[in-house]
Amino acid sequence: MNRYSLIAIGVLCFATAQAQTTKEEMLANLQKTGGNNMVYQTDFKPQTPAPKGYKPFYISHYGRHGSRYHYSGFDYTMFQRMMKSAYDANALTDAGKDLYNRVNRLCDDGVNRAGDLTRTGFKQHQGIAERMVNSFPEVFADNANIVVKSSTSHRVLCSMDAFMQKVMAMRPTLNVTTESSKRIMHYINNEERDSVTRYLNRTDGFRKANDAIDHALIHPERLIKQVFADTAYVRTKVNAHQFMRKLFDLQCNMQNVDELDFDFSDFFTPDEMFDNWQCTNVYWYANFSNCPYADSRGAWCARNLLTRILDDADAALAGNGVSANLRFGHDTGLAPLASLMQLEGTTAQVTDFSELYKVWCDYKIIPMGGNVQMIFYKSDKEKDILVKIMLNENEVKLPLESKTAPYYKWSDVEAYYRDILSKIPLSVKK
Repeated sequence: MNRYSLIAIGVLCFATAQAQTTKEEMLANLQKTGGNNMVYQTDFKPQTPAPKGYKPFYISHYGRHGSRYHYSGFDYTMFQRMMKSAYDANALTDAGKDLYNRVNRLCDDGVNRAGDLTRTGFKQHQGIAERMVNSFPEVFADNANIVVKSSTSHRVLCSMDAFMQKVMAMRPTLNVTTESSKRIMHYINNEERDSVTRYLNRTDGFRKANDAIDHALIHPERLIKQVFADTAYVRTKVNAHQFMRKLFDLQCNMQNVDELDFDFSDFFTPDEMFDNWQCTNVYWYANFSNCPYADSRGAWCARNLLTRILDDADAALAGNGVSANLRFGHDTGLAPLASLMQLEGTTAQVTDFSELYKVWCDYKIIPMGGNVQMIFYKSDKEKDILVKIMLNENEVKLPLESKTAPYYKWSDVEAYYRDILSKIPLSVKK
């Protein structure tokens, strides 16, 4: 076990002390089973007033793009071809024919817009921007300098544009510098999914745990009977497990699409949606967080991003004139970042995946439009710079001592993160 794993395990008590998620909570709002496809929620908890005399003066931010069409055009067309073959073979039930018609409508609407930002996603970022400016007006004073960086992805660029349109409409005198290039991708979205997945697949414990949760939860028999009338056709032409998982993927993203008046929820029972989501949740946890089977390698993907965040903050605090560093990227950047930062709700160490949903939920960390905001405060009478961190605009606690939590001394926070970074093997710091 490497040194960083010891750090992650050291915060296990911090993770398990948090309120657990229940199945009843999930079933009460089935949007949550969309996981990383869940639309951004705005039922925020009230913010804690800053300690007396402290005012915000600098913001460091990383935000995921907003709601989009399903990310893969291949998934649209693959599923459509599969349904057409069954339709042509007269192998569908009436419900299956209805599904086929809906899939055709979905393809007509979205196949050439796969991955594109939707109007819902545009509005999400406008709302986040408006709340940020209204909540921390001191940061966006006249002629303040704002530095904005974006992934080269089209949906991320459109999210950045939506965000900055609102900011500039509210504060037209700001000085804004933007950049989107391959030059910054090593930290904006340093995805190492392939290497983490290879490591996991070589780990007997992970394979057994992953197979166990999959076998326990994914039961496509009822769905297959609902859709297909010809059992012989199913035996030779349909991978029932894959069919259910892919239809569930499409269903998860339907809440992000603006123009269509249908989804696929009636092809799943609430329990099936909850169970399918659990398997998806395991994927995100194992590949992008502090999963012990991967020795927390998923969180390492954010090492360059966290290093950049710390360096940019140091430069701002040293007087480079920047009031906000705003960065726009992906769920594959946000999940590792929140985990590496040991934010409340992201630190759990779980080996029995049937228990994972109780303490680690992808929709709480990486919904569409998800973000981390670090708000820095200073006082004319106190020497310490304070910082509070918000995950999806809700204050979160850190595994650090502070009499003013969720406000922490920046010196303590930076030292904690620098120590974590120093213990990551083969860390690349650019």
